[in-house]
Amino acid sequence: MRTLPLLPLNLSVYSVHINGAHTMRNALVTAAASLALALSFASGARAQDDKKLEVGGTPPEGFADHLEFVQGDKVEAFSKDKVYVVEFWATWCGPCKRSIPHLTELQTDLGSRGLEIIGVSDEPVDLVKKFVKEKGSAMGYTVATQKKDDTFIKEKWMKAAGQKGIPCAFVISRSGKIVHIGNPLDENFDRVIKQTLANRYDPELMSRVEPTINAARNAAKRRNFKEASSLYAKAIAENPSTMLEYSFESWRMLNEQADDTAGAKALLTSTIDGIKTDKYALIEAANYLATDANIKKRDLDAAQVVADKLKALPGTKDDPEVLAAMAAVSAGRGNFAAAAEMQYDAWMAAAPAAKPAAKRALDSYEAKAKDPKATAK
Repeated sequence: MRTLPLLPLNLSVYSVHINGAHTMRNALVTAAASLALALSFASGARAQDDKKLEVGGTPPEGFADHLEFVQGDKVEAFSKDKVYVVEFWATWCGPCKRSIPHLTELQTDLGSRGLEIIGVSDEPVDLVKKFVKEKGSAMGYTVATQKKDDTFIKEKWMKAAGQKGIPCAFVISRSGKIVHIGNPLDENFDRVIKQTLANRYDPELMSRVEPTINAARNAAKRRNFKEASSLYAKAIAENPSTMLEYSFESWRMLNEQADDTAGAKALLTSTIDGIKTDKYALIEAANYLATDANIKKRDLDAAQVVADKLKALPGTKDDPEVLAAMAAVSAGRGNFAAAAEMQYDAWMAAAPAAKPAAKRALDSYEAKAKDPKATAK
């Protein structure tokens, strides 16, 4: 799995790997920047206890005591009704800046489901305030900076977790456990967030099946589709809901590379049956089948089956995410008038933070419903 580079915490000579290209850079850091960095992330701070911070563990206590909040409400403690992303960043960090729009998008789209993103710097508060003000709505989540001369972030989070670069994000589940540590620009980050919000992310399971998934992908590259399909099936059998992404990966392989239409259809039917009444898995399936731009051979009949399952779920009549997923399927089938009706209900039912995105989708469906030349993608 491709991993984007992290900037090292000491800005001396470093290597940057981007899309397989290897570039050596010599970074000359000003004395002021070096001093600021030394105060926290990269300093030789006073010795503290060696407690490790790992996936499955709990985040350090007293989080808010060490921070000054620049934007958003002060987070005194990690609430059990939310999923948190604590992302360490800096104003000088290029990859950190690139992650800001995506983190803002995640907060906008998923805040109504209980996601709270907190960007934490170690720089002077005035510098961070200026940066946040300049970003405006493009940085749409809580931002804090470490108090002057504090070493909490470096010692209790980054060093304790063995992390040496930023941006670095810690994902904390509703159970108060750290379920993921890594770069927010990694390709699997969104999946981790969405599955954690749905209480479906299992880091131990993902670690266990990763070798099998990698073997399946390698077999597919060799065009040994039978072996690849068998390996995918082995991983998926561990937990069909959690492994949904890999079910779709296997389906696309059969459908688009192996030209095994019958096998692909059987797998997709089995996948939909396997997620049964899992609302969030069904929402994910509906949106994927109806809208994912990477699908070359779309199965909108299967998408409709998923939409019908969502409609039949009890207590979802006014659920904005269910309504939006059903609208996406109708739009995918070219029925923009029906999509607009459902999306209107989704917009009305959406939480305030989610209303702008819901309205944009509604406007799109309404415009296409009035355009006789409009077709589904």
